[in-house]
Amino acid sequence: MSNLRSWWRLWLSLCLVLMTLTASAHQTGNSYINIRQVDDQLTIDLDFYVRDLDNLLQEGAKPSETAPSAPSLPSSDQLQALQPRITDVIQRSFKLEIDELNAPLTFKAQSVTLHNDGLYVRQQFVGPVVDIKAKFIVIRYEFFTQNDKLGRAFMRLMLDGDEISSVFDQPNAIQRFALGDTKRSATIFLFAKEGAKHIWEGIDHLLFLLTLLLPGLLLWRHEVATPTIDNPRPMRGTKEAEIFALKVVTAFTIAHSITLGLATFGLVSLPEKLIESLIAFSIMASAAINLQKKYRINHWQLAFIFGLIHGMGFANGLKELGLSSSYFLETLLAFNVGVELAQLAIVLLVSIPMLLFIRSETAKHRLMTWGSIGVLAISTVWLVQRLMA
Repeated sequence: MSNLRSWWRLWLSLCLVLMTLTASAHQTGNSYINIRQVDDQLTIDLDFYVRDLDNLLQEGAKPSETAPSAPSLPSSDQLQALQPRITDVIQRSFKLEIDELNAPLTFKAQSVTLHNDGLYVRQQFVGPVVDIKAKFIVIRYEFFTQNDKLGRAFMRLMLDGDEISSVFDQPNAIQRFALGDTKRSATIFLFAKEGAKHIWEGIDHLLFLLTLLLPGLLLWRHEVATPTIDNPRPMRGTKEAEIFALKVVTAFTIAHSITLGLATFGLVSLPEKLIESLIAFSIMASAAINLQKKYRINHWQLAFIFGLIHGMGFANGLKELGLSSSYFLETLLAFNVGVELAQLAIVLLVSIPMLLFIRSETAKHRLMTWGSIGVLAISTVWLVQRLMA
């Protein structure tokens, strides 16, 4: 009973600390670039998250300028008033070059549009006609600051039947694309890379999987015991732990692949807020189960049930990237393969050091207990934040 009270106090303390640390946290919205040729004219749509307009205007300003703060949720009139400043920032930070020649862009219109994560302001520009013989197009997306490690811009380029998708981030702010070829392999590789990136950056998915795998550490034996009268069933070394991990990872993979496909085809849909909240709850449930001994739970079944929810979370990320209409199935499969490869790599990176250096039974139990308490606190904070967002 005293241990239970201690765990409760520790969990509550961690929650309060994490609430304090993340109270001012702000998740930067994505931006979107859509380039196409309409009526023999190059048309470019750029979408920026309304809540990030202040950052956009401040970071796009010249050092000598002192730009007043834009409101976090501006009205239609306020957005219209900000139009010249937004246009100025875009024209200085977004450049197109066709066959090494600058393609000047002219502002055409401003509107608002809705993406999964909220309201965006869209500015539309027009540029020169792209010659059918053009070989290269260079895009310079110079909005990222030196410290901007999370911001991304999703681009879709459609010219003369060609379709190219790409993602811009701080290390890849300038990109060159060959025209005249749909670049099937490049597009598929992009989606595989984005699937892997979604896992590497999706700490909630990782915590869920690693928390479910923690009990497998207790099954690991560095030496195989000899049967005795008191213990006629010998310990089977690594076999039980390997089977446990294989079942959990396989169940999670199958489950999230099912709902990823269903959600992508529009056959199942839940509000994003509900999905993200359920993901946080799944982590809480996994950690809480690790801390109790009264009920016996099949972790692979838990991985399958909650994996269905995580799959819809993956689908939201894939929808924002935008599936290639030319290679719909290939890019869907490539994204999922990227998810699986990154998932496997992380499980190995975490589990191998643990198995090599944590040998005593006491250390294993402590790791599972304290690790689960920490995860429970983190996921509780996430759940509260997502429900209140």
